[in-house]
Amino acid sequence: MTALIIDADGRLTYMGEDGCRRQIVGDLELLGRLRQLQAKDWADRDDDDDGDLQS
Repeated sequence: MTALIIDADGRLTYMGEDGCRRQIVGDLELLGRLRQLQAKDWADRDDDDDGDLQS
């Protein structure tokens, strides 16, 4: 199995062990919402790490 990718048509897909590409999300509105949530998650992680790298 490979990492998730967004194809040229905006579908969230992955490559199965059998070599076939599988579509996970084909709804562009839903995919946009997932991207927003992912960006928020990364921003939250960055906020949590602000004081961790002090010398």
